[in-house]
Amino acid sequence: MLSVSSRFSLKQAQWTLLAAFASVILVGCSEPAAPVKAPPPSVSVVALKSTEVRPSRDFVARTAASAKAGLTPRIEAEIKEILFREGSRVSKGDILVRLEATRANADIQQTKAELTAARAELESARRNLQRGEEVASKGYLSDADLDKLKDRFNAAESRLEAAGAAVQRAELTLEYTEIRAPFDGWIGRLNYDVGAVVSPATGPIADILVTDPIYVEFQLDESDYVAFRRAGSASDEDVASSLSLRLTLPDGGIYNQEGVVSFADVQTNESTGTVNMRAVFPNPDAVLLPGLYVTLRIEGRAGEAQVLVPQVAIQETIEGKFVLVVDEEQMVSQRFIQTGPRIGAMLTAESGLEVGERVIVEGLQKVRSGVTVSPVPSQIDTETGVLTSAEEPAKEGEAAQ
Repeated sequence: MLSVSSRFSLKQAQWTLLAAFASVILVGCSEPAAPVKAPPPSVSVVALKSTEVRPSRDFVARTAASAKAGLTPRIEAEIKEILFREGSRVSKGDILVRLEATRANADIQQTKAELTAARAELESARRNLQRGEEVASKGYLSDADLDKLKDRFNAAESRLEAAGAAVQRAELTLEYTEIRAPFDGWIGRLNYDVGAVVSPATGPIADILVTDPIYVEFQLDESDYVAFRRAGSASDEDVASSLSLRLTLPDGGIYNQEGVVSFADVQTNESTGTVNMRAVFPNPDAVLLPGLYVTLRIEGRAGEAQVLVPQVAIQETIEGKFVLVVDEEQMVSQRFIQTGPRIGAMLTAESGLEVGERVIVEGLQKVRSGVTVSPVPSQIDTETGVLTSAEEPAKEGEAAQ
């Protein structure tokens, strides 16, 4: 028989168990709480536009002087004077170097003296021949003696001609002691100083370069060259006028003058399979120096409208390049595209996209194909790629769109 305290503990346990079952029943019968629906992710989109894209090619090129001449001495002599400053501009006919002229002056004096003697000898031979012919006509001089007089006269004539030629050579040698600029240009580094003995074998004292205009030399593949010649079969001038040539300088700046194609070699380089080409650019401010490596861009003057897509919107897998497009129902879809040349911060879309379609440029990591999004219209600077709100005024780079 249970005691009073035992009966009380059993009853308390029964009530506790009953309360637990009641709470379970109440919880099971209550309505489930409705889950909170997350808002669609917000992404920035850019509406695609088109622009005229001209076909273009970039070439690694090098500048070269359009004319070059070395101040090479024509005689062996000592340098007496240097009359130019290295790196300065010179004009045609300027005296740039004077050589020692003592020997040349002495040669002139000697040859002139020999010329005077030859003239006197010729005059004497002429008088003797005239007298001999008079005497021979009267029968007082044999034919043999007359022939000797004629031979002396002819020899005197030859010596006079030789003496005259010697004087001309001596005068020319004296002229060679002054080295003049053959054309207008810029003179380079001095290779020999005053006091040095120079000759034709020692090489140029300095070089003169013409840099306005300046040449830009590059190579064209054989296949491209054939296409170039085929396009220019009617007139090379017409082809040249249909192209726009621009230079990008080593510091990344764009040269402010346009050039023209001026020369194509008549044979290919057998080792490289390329053809040497040359363009000419004005260089009035001497910005370009011979020997610079530059990027030459050749563009057609006419093009066709193509869709531009921001580079930041393009992703790539082993299957190719793609963008995420937002349709009218605000749903995201993946679109594979083919891209063309780069224009600033944009790429041309050769296939896969149409004008007016919206591509995601920010928030790409938050979405995937088939997801509904909240698009925020944006604008992009086509040169720098900077994004701004669509409500803000377009920047200068967008005005071209």
